[in-house]
Amino acid sequence: MTTPLRFVTLLAALALSGASFAQVLAPTGKDPFEAVVAARLAAEDQPTCVAVGMVGEFGRTFFACTPSAGKVLIDKDSIFEVGSFTKVLTGLLLADMIHRGEVALSDPISKYAPPGAPLPKQSGREITLGDLVTHRSSLPRLPTAYQPSDLSNPYKGFDSKALYEALAKTELTADIGTRQEYSNFGYMLLSDLLGRRAGKRFDVLLEERILKPLGMTSTSVVLTPEAAKRRVQGHGPNYREVPAWDFEPEVAGAGGVNASLLDLMRFADAAAGRRTMGLKPVFDTSFVPLINEPERTSTLFAWGMRKRAVGRLLFHNGQTGGMRTMVVVNPDNGTGAVVLTDSGANLEDLAFHLADPTLPMKVKREEMQLDEAKLDEYVGTYTLAPNFELRVFREGSRLLVQATGQQAVPMFAELTDRFFLKLVDAQLTFRRGTEGKVVSVVLHQGGRDVPGPRKP
Repeated sequence: MTTPLRFVTLLAALALSGASFAQVLAPTGKDPFEAVVAARLAAEDQPTCVAVGMVGEFGRTFFACTPSAGKVLIDKDSIFEVGSFTKVLTGLLLADMIHRGEVALSDPISKYAPPGAPLPKQSGREITLGDLVTHRSSLPRLPTAYQPSDLSNPYKGFDSKALYEALAKTELTADIGTRQEYSNFGYMLLSDLLGRRAGKRFDVLLEERILKPLGMTSTSVVLTPEAAKRRVQGHGPNYREVPAWDFEPEVAGAGGVNASLLDLMRFADAAAGRRTMGLKPVFDTSFVPLINEPERTSTLFAWGMRKRAVGRLLFHNGQTGGMRTMVVVNPDNGTGAVVLTDSGANLEDLAFHLADPTLPMKVKREEMQLDEAKLDEYVGTYTLAPNFELRVFREGSRLLVQATGQQAVPMFAELTDRFFLKLVDAQLTFRRGTEGKVVSVVLHQGGRDVPGPRKP
């Protein structure tokens, strides 16, 4: 079905201005933080358990499961695979080494690679450390020549030797430095190079320079026997248990870190500027935009960054075969949010919403029935832009909305004058004039509101 995708594209293009619509549900008598998490979990279609942390003036944690996922067995010390959030730690380690004068973004990878290693070049241009950290190396997402022996644990066995063998067979996907293409391969190479420059294995260097100073005692690439007992069981489709992922320590900078909620809150607290433990200059370096996109998402040292009214939102997600991670930090107001799941359930919107309540999150919507006479009150055409209108009309007992040049999609009442769409994440609120008649509509989507008057 193509209609919903085209419809949502048009709606998103129109969502240009206006006060943000915050989808916060806080039932009377219930803690607002817990109520927001519970409301988001109630809207989740997949079985999952979640660990949520907020940092700021007061730290908060909350643990819950959907009914189909069973009992809550996780706590602040349970250890999750954080997947690609590892890249933020790798980026911070790079920033630390730059701050110490050990490396520079402009350094070519040949400066630290094994002597004689065949490295990809293009017209004499070498890949630099800066290219790697910003995903502009033109290396593919994954090593093309590597065939994992176990697809359920795809990085196991891919060590430094395999890395350079793969590099020798790699053809770059574009001119170096000309475009961003997300690359785990690039970050595996970056972690190996940083370790070689320091004369230590990547995971050991990361612990010494970043994890230990921040008090992240339950964070590591290689788990101790005690930590392994706290490792969360990950789940795939249908909440089926799946094996853990294992990275070889020297190339683990793409996604091999394991961490507890408490440790990630310590990290978020430091990144937010509240408890930097001597690493403030390093964090400041890592917050410098390396690709500055004022109207879009800028790229820092692995972090993405969006500028919002509440301040800069720095963020990165992560996913393995059975877990997901999202961390959002605001260094301008000293707050942050961490969301961890034991499945593939995507709750990134919850982390963004906790960091900035004007950003919408998915909530469970209950449909209410309105009689045909009531539905007729909303029928009409609403102008949202010079060349874009929404036509609302009734077919029997249901109401539909049709965007200019598109097919109609059904809309459902959740309150009087308040409707939602099921095929796309959008809502419509109808406004009434002094005589009680509907005079306009407001489209809510993507955290923005777009009003449109009703045609006479």
